[in-house]
Amino acid sequence: MKLKRLLILIIIALVSLAPVSSVSAHRPMWGDEDVTIIDNLSTSFAFYRSLPADKVHVYTFECKQGQNLYAGVNIPAVKGLENYSVNMALFGPGLPEADHDQLPSEHPENLGALIFPSEVSADFYEPFTQTLYWGRQNLDISLPADGEYYLVIWQPDGLAGKYVMDSGRAEVFGVGDFFLFPVWWVQVHFFFGHGAYLLAGAAVILGFIIFRIFKRRKTA
Repeated sequence: MKLKRLLILIIIALVSLAPVSSVSAHRPMWGDEDVTIIDNLSTSFAFYRSLPADKVHVYTFECKQGQNLYAGVNIPAVKGLENYSVNMALFGPGLPEADHDQLPSEHPENLGALIFPSEVSADFYEPFTQTLYWGRQNLDISLPADGEYYLVIWQPDGLAGKYVMDSGRAEVFGVGDFFLFPVWWVQVHFFFGHGAYLLAGAAVILGFIIFRIFKRRKTA
């Protein structure tokens, strides 16, 4: 019974802390699609992506004239990605014509574009998952016309790597999401390559539980 009460207390503690931690957390989004639909520009999403060599990722969304678009790119602070960077371009109606030599090989046709080469910005520490990111470019503009827009991300030298693209500013979470926070925490750390440490920690906890159960049966 003591072990069960201990596990219940741990679960209650995690759930009770989740609303506090989520204040500065983006809603994580996972996938490996080449084209991703952003259905809400206001909600704060974080798209965790691995970018294969010579691949182009496209994020598409509908908007109204004057609607604000916020988007940023960060690189997970892991060994091997210290100098990694990606380029970002915004395609859509009302945007100026871009130099095609600066665009990726695959991109939306017959649309104007703004190009945002990689630049170093402030590092970002995400307190919920306790992970560090190297800051790159940020985009914060008012869109000039109604219609469909495209955010395109690519690595100009064709190097594979990882990035996180966040959009929106409003932190929106439901009650049910609080129970997903531990799952998201684990997913983020696997993305950072911490899987071996997580498995080792899980093995220690499981071993402790088995030891306690065996000890109780032995003394019963």
